[in-house]
Amino acid sequence: MSENRTELQNEVVQALISSKAINFEVVGNVLTKFGARAALTGDAIGAIINWRAIDICIPPEPYQVAGLAAREMAAGRG
Repeated sequence: MSENRTELQNEVVQALISSKAINFEVVGNVLTKFGARAALTGDAIGAIINWRAIDICIPPEPYQVAGLAAREMAAGRG
């Protein structure tokens, strides 16, 4: 469990995972099914899973993509 979350937040995350409200196997299967097509066509799909959030976005909002690209360029990753 993340030390960056509160006890309540950790309990909610645990409940979501154990209840299969978020089934990571299924998320992986969906990304596997459409990932190659997205890469070939340039369409955006993705999943962000970290201590702050779980976000699956298809497609991301244009302003988010522009902001991400700007942050990556600033960080020397673009």
